Amino acid sequence: MRIPKRYGQSKVESCPFCSKQAIAQNSQGISTCMDHKRQELQDVKCMCGNWLELKKGKFGSYFYCIKCGNVNFNRALEMMQQPQNRPKPEEKPSNPQPREITITSDEVDLY
Repeated sequence: MRIPKRYGQSKVESCPFCSKQAIAQNSQGISTCMDHKRQELQDVKCMCGNWLELKKGKFGSYFYCIKCGNVNFNRALEMMQQPQNRPKPEEKPSNPQPREITITSDEVDLY
């Protein structure tokens, strides 16, 4: 069953801190409730590992990643709550041993 939209109810924003209805904005431009008006959102990391930049647009707040592009505000908040299990970069040996390769006259064309 489809419920039609009513005037003033088409976009109801919720506070990212407590999920109450957002009626104010904090200093970052995020819609919040009156209880969290002075509270700021901490920095958020993207799934790729870069920091997300908070931006304000026509349709509300969103985040921007240098590699991934624009990220939905709610999606970024989900990323902030999930533990990030990124693969660790492989460590290279500190002093690699040089190795000697002997090439015959038949193998010169391959190298």
